[in-house]
Amino acid sequence: MTNPYVSRGPVRSPELFFGREHELGEIAAFLKGNQSVSIVGPRKIGKTSLLFHLMRPATLERLGLGTDYLLVYLDCEVLGEGSHDEIFGALAGEIAATLDDRGLEGDAILDAAVATPGRLAFERAIRRLNQRSLKVILMLDEFERLSSNSGLDVNFFNALRSAAGRYQLAFITASARPLIQLTYSGKSQEILSSPFFNIFAPLFLGLLSEAEARQIICGPAQAAGVAFSQPVEDFIFQFAGGFPLGLQVACFHAFEILQPPGVLETPGGSNVSRDIETRAMQELSAHFEYYWRNLTGAEQSTLRQINELAWRAASDTTLRGLLRDLSQKCMLVYDGQTYQYPSKAWASYVASQQAVQPSPSQITGLLTGTQFGPYEVLERLGRGGMAEVYKGRHTRLNRWVAIKILPASLAADADFRARFEREAQSVASLRHPNIVQVFDFGDVSGTYYMVMEFISGKDLGQFMTDSGPISYEQARPVIRDLCEALDYAHAQGLVHRDVKPSNVLLRLTDDGRPMAGVSLSPVIGHLSAVLTDFGIAKMLGGDTGATKTGLMMGTLNYMAPEQIRSAGEVDGRADIYALGVMLYQMLTGQLPFLADNPGAMMLAHLQQPPADPRDVTASIPNGVADAILQALEKDPNDRFKSAGDMFKAMERDRLFE
Repeated sequence: MTNPYVSRGPVRSPELFFGREHELGEIAAFLKGNQSVSIVGPRKIGKTSLLFHLMRPATLERLGLGTDYLLVYLDCEVLGEGSHDEIFGALAGEIAATLDDRGLEGDAILDAAVATPGRLAFERAIRRLNQRSLKVILMLDEFERLSSNSGLDVNFFNALRSAAGRYQLAFITASARPLIQLTYSGKSQEILSSPFFNIFAPLFLGLLSEAEARQIICGPAQAAGVAFSQPVEDFIFQFAGGFPLGLQVACFHAFEILQPPGVLETPGGSNVSRDIETRAMQELSAHFEYYWRNLTGAEQSTLRQINELAWRAASDTTLRGLLRDLSQKCMLVYDGQTYQYPSKAWASYVASQQAVQPSPSQITGLLTGTQFGPYEVLERLGRGGMAEVYKGRHTRLNRWVAIKILPASLAADADFRARFEREAQSVASLRHPNIVQVFDFGDVSGTYYMVMEFISGKDLGQFMTDSGPISYEQARPVIRDLCEALDYAHAQGLVHRDVKPSNVLLRLTDDGRPMAGVSLSPVIGHLSAVLTDFGIAKMLGGDTGATKTGLMMGTLNYMAPEQIRSAGEVDGRADIYALGVMLYQMLTGQLPFLADNPGAMMLAHLQQPPADPRDVTASIPNGVADAILQALEKDPNDRFKSAGDMFKAMERDRLFE
């Protein structure tokens, strides 16, 4: 009996395609609105099978698309090295072939676009097809290959965008990575700005549901006139989970092993289940190896330690991002309470990789020991709510650096990469002795990082914890340096948005002694403060200070009222407010607003006047206290216009020798 299961290649027979009804419905809804769609899913998840099924006339009719939709399939492998004109010619040629396959009349203008290819000829052909009431849908499979074509420039992508805007033309791309990653990887800033990549609605193609998986297990066998027994069905589902390729491979071997036809059941006392598993794993191992080798070291480490690490996800932002990424890659599933492997087959493969045991440093810092481009990641220096910082080394220059790792979950945000590139370039352009220098930025497998100057020493938050309140004479060098840094950055059009003690580093002297110990030296020349994390809050949260989910960016204790409200444009006066809070804390040992919970702290910033710092520490000079209170005004218009003006006001009563 012919085996009905497909162990290699996409599903081409309509009677063997099962599931994906929700995804098909979404695609149909988008196409009806002339909306392009980007299908994203890991390798061998069934993207090509879905495109083939979508093209079938019966599927189109069932989805309400009808015969006026002309779906044209192209494997971009053949477009990976073509020029602009060659690709336009290939598109026109596939359209002509599809018309012929559908039994529709050809067109002289389309033939001309094939014979003498180019942008204008292609557009004339699309316009003629629209005049024939045909809506053209170009399905670009393996879009990675087209996006990596080094011969394409922004004009090519802009031409596609222009045609989609003027005609009844839409695109469906299929790729393992989001378009935002594919297109910007290795491309110029010019291509990054092309509007072509803004016209797509993303559609994630993940694991099948249990009901869909069981349809794949039982459907082909039943179509062949036989049936798996319930124990065999259950075994195959547990072995392969919702992974389409794993299901097809396991069913293929089960069908072979359990011949002759009839009820395909496991004979009592035999090793049929073990035989199915052994044969299927032999075939799947090569695919699993491909997945594994394309993971980052941190992702591999997380998968190996999932039972030990999953409980930390609630309090570890970086780990939570890694777990979400691995779930999107279909290597973990979340059941609402915990993360687990999606199938016995994948769990067995991961277990076989345990020969490389993670070191203790990898457990405390998941990225330790990994490589980000030319940078070797060493020990973790600290972790905040939105990022981790590691000490690193540039392997070719042998230079110490600090590497800030941004949340992996942001890779799924279609707007993040463009914002990150734009803001990171602006931050890297800053050249000031009191602002940490940014050397490099980029992404590795969707994990975004920024490489900065490494400064050995305490941050101001650590110092304040050790020392308690200090005098203005001791705090003065820090505030002077920060005011100069903020004025410089504001003049460049950059707002920090997260000024706080932990973002202020205290440099070491040239001879290696700390410039700040348990008590700050009153000698001004011995101290230098350096502001770090410039622009990070904006990169993470957008221009308004809030993400799309309403999460305020910044640190609540130091946040200006306008940042809390997210009303209007946040400018440099928000940084002056935060500087006022920080100086208040340095001189008094406490924050200007005391609250038991975040909600109360928000209301205090919005409504409550701060206590006069002289009521807490009487020795604070009057000019300094008045400057702090003006910096803490609720209305930005009532604050200082610049940080330099604030420092001048603080110096009003200072006596110079």
